[in-house]
Amino acid sequence: MSVRRIAGPASAAAAYDDPAPYCAAVRTIDKPDARYRGPAVPDWMARALKKAEDSPDDTPLEVFKHAAWRCADGRVLACFYGANLPCGEKADPNRRPGQGVVSYCREHPDDDIVPAYVTGLRTVFEWHCRGGKPEIVRRLERVDKQGYAARYWYVVAP
Repeated sequence: MSVRRIAGPASAAAAYDDPAPYCAAVRTIDKPDARYRGPAVPDWMARALKKAEDSPDDTPLEVFKHAAWRCADGRVLACFYGANLPCGEKADPNRRPGQGVVSYCREHPDDDIVPAYVTGLRTVFEWHCRGGKPEIVRRLERVDKQGYAARYWYVVAP
């Protein structure tokens, strides 16, 4: 792990090759910027995700390198891209249904569930149709301070 000074007018800016010191320095950011110059997902992060996901020991570490990470309050948060998880997108807490949901309910006026292919994966609500109009059934997701669905993100450390 190293920190390098970037040459040039902004010589006070540091470059990082490990997410932990990078996040400690930048505090909160949605995705790594030019100051981060290390691997997309370091081995230590893949191991932490494997453990957090409670995966079998024989699951290859490479599987967990398909992940996203960000910084929150100086900590590293990581999300494993599996089964349509919206790691790279912020949650949608809008209580007004999108046009797709409105159209779906017009065509399916009393469906108990509006499917995810209609609502999208970002919504924090479960929707249904009553009399041709969309209604919220319940809240499915808690949203963190940065606007992401909290249940997909793990605090990880080397």
